[in-house]
Amino acid sequence: MKTAQISQNQLLLFLILYFYSTLIGFAAGHLIHLSQYDSVIVLWISGLVVWVYAYFTIKLANRRPNEFFVHYGKEIFPYWIHILVMGFYSLSFLHSSAFVLREYEDFIVQTYLSETPNWAVGGILGMVVAITARLGIKTLFRTAQGLFFLILIADLSNSIFIGKELKWDRWMAFITNHSGHGIFTGSYTVIPFLGEIFILVFIFPYLTQKSKTLKSVSWAIVLGILLITVNLVFLLLLFGPNLTNHLTYPMLEMVRYIRIADFIENLDPFLISIWSTTVYLKISIMFYLSVLILAQIFRLKDHRPLTFSLAAAMVALSLQMSGGTAALTSYYTKSWATYAYFVEGIPIVYLLMDTLKRFIKKRSAKKEEIS
Repeated sequence: MKTAQISQNQLLLFLILYFYSTLIGFAAGHLIHLSQYDSVIVLWISGLVVWVYAYFTIKLANRRPNEFFVHYGKEIFPYWIHILVMGFYSLSFLHSSAFVLREYEDFIVQTYLSETPNWAVGGILGMVVAITARLGIKTLFRTAQGLFFLILIADLSNSIFIGKELKWDRWMAFITNHSGHGIFTGSYTVIPFLGEIFILVFIFPYLTQKSKTLKSVSWAIVLGILLITVNLVFLLLLFGPNLTNHLTYPMLEMVRYIRIADFIENLDPFLISIWSTTVYLKISIMFYLSVLILAQIFRLKDHRPLTFSLAAAMVALSLQMSGGTAALTSYYTKSWATYAYFVEGIPIVYLLMDTLKRFIKKRSAKKEEIS
């Protein structure tokens, strides 16, 4: 299995879109429901916590920078435990890609293609994701690099044209309306979204200039949160927290407010199609990691033979998930965050165990020298 090369610039742009995709598209209403005007505070608290987490994750990866986590993990934990953990990760990434795919299926069917079955939308996007994964991770990051500025221009244009609709007198609420409970519950929910930065431990050998990875991640966190913050502030100024909470897709409703003179209206299909590419990127990286880990577990030289079969499983899994936006929202509010903390915390356990083993080994070596 050849090692591709991903530049730090590509990593930076990809992570910004990765953070932006589902958090702004599917979870914005839920975040505002939990934290209301404290949503901005919640985002930056979460960013600080995730930076600390990213530091320890990168520290683990830097100890064996040219080896894959699936391969060297057996040096930290017993082989059979490590294989079980990696099998769990492969299934977890497959489930995550299927879950985001199901969210996107419901969004497209409910909003634009009411007569189209979910399997048609899922099948088409699943085929695109499978082809992307088959082409390799370098293609995925180059795609993100090419799409980033188009997405940025679309988002900035949305912000400019929606400005005249905002109720600027709501600004004072960002200063006066605070709730400790809202900040805590919002942070507990948002940290796992950003905490998906742990995927770096699986793709670290692909990176060039590995010593600059923490710097790239730091900028990605700052710029990604800044981009999300602007959109959340505009949502709160336009709709207020109560109305936003009752909208299934608040960002879509905000986009529909855009009117350019009297001859350009209904820009939402164009802008939503651009945003959809960020969702495609997130599904693709999750799916690719599932395929990559499985190929490495079975010591295959090439991951490509697994792509189409696992893509079919991803689409089938997305169709079998509990239907409806309400069910997906319930999963987010009741169990997803706790599950995500468990999944994202495993690399820290590996780091602690590796540090302990190194400490014991050094201590034993010193005793032998003295004796």
